[in-house]
Amino acid sequence: MVGPSSKINIKQASCQFTKPGAKQLQIGLTLIPMKILKTKPFIFIVMLALAMGCSDKANNEMADNALDGGRYFLENCNQGDFNKANNYLLDNPDNQSYFKGISLQYFTLDKEGRQQLRQASIQINEVRAIDSNQSIISYQSSLDKIPHQLKVVNSPRGWKVDLKYTYSPK
Repeated sequence: MVGPSSKINIKQASCQFTKPGAKQLQIGLTLIPMKILKTKPFIFIVMLALAMGCSDKANNEMADNALDGGRYFLENCNQGDFNKANNYLLDNPDNQSYFKGISLQYFTLDKEGRQQLRQASIQINEVRAIDSNQSIISYQSSLDKIPHQLKVVNSPRGWKVDLKYTYSPK
């Protein structure tokens, strides 16, 4: 607690911004004394880490290959993070419709069912390239052991999942 007898030594710096033909503008800036940074480096490091950690870099990640695109999509769906999973979904109306069904199905599960899905692992059995821009991933979940297939397509924004292949009648 700071009392009337406590002394806080805050240094002031002033900056001047001038334009030709304009009046001078002076702004005072309060700088953190180096003494505080030396005595409390832990607090400074924690605050710096928090500031850096607040950026949402994961949403901007692109899948570099078919395996990553499919795996990121499946993992985020199992975790219930459908905003991130949507980043790995090929954008078209059919895919969005199937994706909405998947997310609704997830949220109709009870708490225990969602927990089991979050803890389930994904076993990739095969990645088969159709051509240089399309691949089929054969996988199964540790939860149900049923083989599934997922089509992944290369797009300008990375590898994306095409749910039409998985859910449309064959």
